[in-house]
Amino acid sequence: MHFSLHLSPQSKDPADDAEIIETLVETALRAERHGVASIGLTEHHLAGYNTYVDPFMLGAHLAGRLTTAHISVTVAQVALEHPVRLVEKCNLLDVLTRGRLLVALAAGSASPVELEAFGAGKVDRAVVTEERIEAMMKIWAREDGDPPLDVSTSVDRGVVAARVGPASYRLPRPLVARATRTPATIAHLGRQGIPVVNGQWLTKDGDNRDLLGLYADALFAGDFDEQTVADCLAWHGFGLTIVIAPTQRAAEERWARFLEVGGEGPQPGRLGGAAVWEKEWTHREVARSAGALVGSPQRIVEEIGLIREQGARHVRIIPAIPAGAAEDRDEIYDLIFEEVMSHVDPEPLADPVHVRRATVAG
Repeated sequence: MHFSLHLSPQSKDPADDAEIIETLVETALRAERHGVASIGLTEHHLAGYNTYVDPFMLGAHLAGRLTTAHISVTVAQVALEHPVRLVEKCNLLDVLTRGRLLVALAAGSASPVELEAFGAGKVDRAVVTEERIEAMMKIWAREDGDPPLDVSTSVDRGVVAARVGPASYRLPRPLVARATRTPATIAHLGRQGIPVVNGQWLTKDGDNRDLLGLYADALFAGDFDEQTVADCLAWHGFGLTIVIAPTQRAAEERWARFLEVGGEGPQPGRLGGAAVWEKEWTHREVARSAGALVGSPQRIVEEIGLIREQGARHVRIIPAIPAGAAEDRDEIYDLIFEEVMSHVDPEPLADPVHVRRATVAG
């Protein structure tokens, strides 16, 4: 099993932004040293939801410093980006990481604050996302000498009449996944041989183990080459939001404080006003709480063992860190690296160099 560490630090105070991003970079390097196979970066905009905002820019910086770990963009908000621009960003980061990249495409945040900033507040995000992903796939499939390609969607206009550069490191495109929680979509992606980034392992009703077999059965029913199957299975797993402390009681106290202070990011009444934030932020944190595992390192290790037994190959560890609590953050990462990773036998992801060579040779 391989592990991703999901890094999405929030900031309440703009004066803290630079320090938070610097700490994040050091955490990513430390994670690699402790066997974490992928650094998970997300995309959020405005008011401290996600301090670094752009996973492609931060990923480019990390690409020059990481030596073995992959970058996983989970997720890129397709509803906010023109398809040509997003293809360019995916390709460039794929080159900078030498193929150690997975980009999960999705409609992204339902935050009205984010959507309105990009003029997407009244857009049907699901429809636009599908249209843009279809356009992206056509761009990646286009070859020199082909006629101009219309990549227009219901909200975009564009014609690609020349090669989009740079070419990705993996050919013909970077490793692109889809993020979803819907069983029918998960099975559909398996039948297409596309990696899937599932939602949370835990819900208020239990775990999501049934989704593992659903995807695997669909994947193995297809006629895919060994590399496609290997890529799909390598990322086959779930996110696991954890609230970790040295003891079970301390973890429960930390979780209570997490909810009391408003989770990780901007509190209602700050950076936008209570009328804008309160309902949205409360909904977000309540949703997260339904899928959180609260416990000691031993409890976290036991749950990871259960996920492994069910056939998952990948776990995205998502730490829940109370806002404005640097001491909590430091202890949480110490416990993850020293007390969890050391007991779960983390595996590296395969070196993707042979993928390019085989494709070029073919």
